[in-house]
Parts: sequence; structure tokens; C-alpha cells
Amino acid sequence: MQAAGDIHCIQAMVPMRDGVKLNTFVYLPRQAGPRWPVILQRTPYGITSTEGKANAELERLWLWVARNIPGLSGSHRAAVMRRFGITAAALERIALAASARCARLEAASRTDPPFVGSEDWMHLPLLNYPDFATWQPFLDEILSHPAPDAFRARHDFRRTISIPGFHATTWYDIFQTSVIGAFHDIRARVGNQLLWIGPNHHYFIYESNFWPRDPYFEWFDHWLKDEPNAIMDAGRVYYSPRAWIEDTSAYVADDWRYAEHWPPRDVTPRRYYLCGDGNLSAEGSGGGPRSYRYDPRFPIPTLGGRNMLIDAGPRDQRPARALENYGLVYRSAPLETDTTIAGEVIVTLHVESDCPDTDFVAKLIEVGADGRALLLMDGVARAMFRDRESGSAQPMVPGDTVRLVISLAHIHHTIRAGHRIEVDIMSSNFPRRARNTNSGHPLLAGDTAADMRVARNVVHHGVTTPSYIDLPCRPLT
Repeated sequence: MQAAGDIHCIQAMVPMRDGVKLNTFVYLPRQAGPRWPVILQRTPYGITSTEGKANAELERLWLWVARNIPGLSGSHRAAVMRRFGITAAALERIALAASARCARLEAASRTDPPFVGSEDWMHLPLLNYPDFATWQPFLDEILSHPAPDAFRARHDFRRTISIPGFHATTWYDIFQTSVIGAFHDIRARVGNQLLWIGPNHHYFIYESNFWPRDPYFEWFDHWLKDEPNAIMDAGRVYYSPRAWIEDTSAYVADDWRYAEHWPPRDVTPRRYYLCGDGNLSAEGSGGGPRSYRYDPRFPIPTLGGRNMLIDAGPRDQRPARALENYGLVYRSAPLETDTTIAGEVIVTLHVESDCPDTDFVAKLIEVGADGRALLLMDGVARAMFRDRESGSAQPMVPGDTVRLVISLAHIHHTIRAGHRIEVDIMSSNFPRRARNTNSGHPLLAGDTAADMRVARNVVHHGVTTPSYIDLPCRPLT
């Protein structure tokens, strides 16, 4: 197979140990020369041509192998047919049906309100979902393990890595928490890890103006060719101080900052208490409990956040807040000074429910002087699996109050003086989070509409049962 310029390309289906053949492109410089290091790129996406990034990169005299893992690719088709024992014609019919379903899902994401009026989005059970369960053959297996177990431990890739690593993500990336977690875990065990975090959603990282500079061949040259450069000279973390850029076409990444650690060492925790009167106060907890009704047949639709295939970013939450049974809203007084958040935001709740299981969703929102309520970040905790260390199921008991801890992930963002901090508590954020049916079944993915229960969920604000948010704040500069 030919490739442009001074690059020669070879395509092959390379057999793996389990018999699956992976679609592989090998790019080589045409000119003679010494043996070169190899960059092995494994991708879940289809590779069907010799075009793209290989040209510019191989001018650097690298050997580049682009290999598919079973995903949306030619390799994937063979893997699916092998797993299910189906023909190519049958798989093509399933692919066409999945494509039509995707189109309906996309159309329903643009309705008002989005998602919740669509049979495709609201379909239960999640297991054996039509078309997708075949087209993505490992989906059901993943959904069948809702808590830490041996299956999850076997697929913990971090423990297998013992080499230098370059980690990149964005503030509104759906994979942000796992990327930052991998950086921390592997750095503590191995060392020599870099973390770069930029603005916006998952896909912005593929745009050339996302980067302050192209770091990849600096990285490879340093570690594989022993060429001197500055890639390891500055701090191990390089990040954008802005979490979201509205006009990406005009964005210039000229304000990124270095730090040796994430979060930066100069952050200090600032606690705001959720109060029974709906206030968010730094003075302490107080007031009686507040309750709301959660019916999984009428979930609150997702508006923004760390999403991938649906709209991402700091979207106005007022349309969702106007819906019946939205949940609880807590709001601070206007801030007297700018407040910069840098790091992981944690919400701690004391709650109860009259159902054996339910979800508690927390949102951190910035309310502007014009009333706009822009979502900064969100998180969820499943009440039955509140003990994240053991992973054991602990059903809720009506009348009992339990403590829940919810991570809202990481951010670097400055809330301006005069704006308010808002924390919203609810039990759905659909479809960013799959609905909890409140059934008490550990495996929610198998639940149908017949398993749904309506929950009355309660948040406490007492001195011995406080609920609060911890913000990692940087000093004023």
C-alpha cells in the first residue's frame, strides 16, 4: 500500500492470542537508515486509510504502527461475528438498525425537554439493549458488574503500567476523573508521569489550537531517542486556568500554567453548609430536613456537564430547575471577592429514603448577576453502594440516616465577585447517569419499568448530621 510523500505503508490483519485479527497499518520512511524506535498506537476507532497524522509525524523518522482494538472498526466486525456466531449479512442488518436508532437518539437530544420523551433513550432494561448489545458486545458484560469485584480488578489497566506516561484530558471530558486518577496512581508507583489538562469537552483535545505546543514528539524523543529537550524540565502538571472557552475558533492556549502537583499545593479547603432554609452558608449547618420526590419515570434531563455524545459544558440549569420534582436548591450570598476553585470538589450529605436504593446527584452551579445558573460540575452516589471501599450492597432502611460522599470531579475555574454559589441535590441527571429505579436490586441494568418505585428522599442539615460542600480554593492573586 502506498502513502504520500516519503512514507511507505503496509496494511495487515495481525492475529492476537485469542484468534481475533486486528486491522493494522505500519508506516515506514522510504529512505534507508538505522533501526528506529516504534510507536504503537492502539485505537478503538476505525482506521481505513493511510491519510491523517502519519504524514507529518513520520517526517520525524519514526516507525508508526496504528492498530485497532476491537471497537468501531474492521477488526470489530470480525470480533463480533466470532463472538455471536453470526454472518456478515446479519451483522450488517444490526449495524443499519443501530445507525437508525442513533439517529433517533440524536433527534431526541434536541427536543424540549431533551431525552425524556424518547422511547429509545428511556428503554429498559439496559441489558440486551436492541442492536447495541450486539454491535458493542462487551457492553452487557460491563453493565453486569455495578460494584468493585474480581471482574473490575482484572480490567484495572493502571496496575499493569510501569513506564513513563503522558496523560491528557480536558475539564469537561467524560474521562477526566479516570485520566487524573491514572496520573496520580502511576506517578506514585512509577514516577515520570506528565498530566496536561485543557479547556472544554472531550473532542476539543483533537483540535490543533487546543495545545500550547505539540508535546508528543518532545515526549517520545526524550524517552526513546535520548534527545535533549524541555519536556520534563517544567512542572509535572500543565493546565488551563479556564475550564470553558465559548469561542473555540479564536482560542489561543497562551495562559496555561505549570504545577508540580495536582491540585496545586497552595489550595485550602473552604466549606459551605447546606441549610434547612435553602441557604448555602460558611457559618455552619442548621435547620430541619428537606425532602423531594423522585419518580424514575420522569427523570430530570441532563443539561451540560462532562459529556461525550451529548451537549457538554457549563449549560444554564434553569430549564431543568423549572421541571416538577427537580430536587433541592441551596444558594449562597453574592461573593465579595473572586473565588478560584482548583482541584476535586466533594459533597457530603446525610440522607434518608423510603426506598431500599436510590441515587443522590449533586451539582455545583455558578449563578450570575443576570440569573443564569451555569453548571460547573456534577457527581452521583448510589445509596446502596455508599461504601465504595468494600463494594458491598447496603440497602437503605426507611427512617435511618446515612452519610454519602459524592465526588464532583476536578476543575480550575474562577467564580466572579458578585456571583453566587449554588448546590443542587436531586436523584436523576438523565441520560448522563442511568436512572436508578429505586428497586433495591443490586443489578439495576436488568430492571424494567415494572421494577420502578417512587422515592421520597430527605437531606438533613443538623449539627450531628450536616450536609456540606468542600471547595479547594486558591489564594487571591
